[in-house]
Amino acid sequence: MELKDVLADWRDYDDAAFRLGIFLGVFPPDQKFNWVKPMFWQDGYPVGDMLVDILDRMAEAGVLLKDEEDVRYKWNPAPIDLS
Repeated sequence: MELKDVLADWRDYDDAAFRLGIFLGVFPPDQKFNWVKPMFWQDGYPVGDMLVDILDRMAEAGVLLKDEEDVRYKWNPAPIDLS
């Protein structure tokens, strides 16, 4: 499954970061979200910060859409402007 399929619908930032982590191999495919959820909600977890930072950078590049109010992400269905 491609990341664009995983993030096809709006996902809260922690769930989107978790799914990105699975996609990148940071977490095993059978990892339970509840076991790693604190790393997205508490300070001091560099891996959680890194994954959310990647989501933000993907949104800045136009790959993802970001809903600032609800802090959630989804794949941008529009083609990226490479100009």
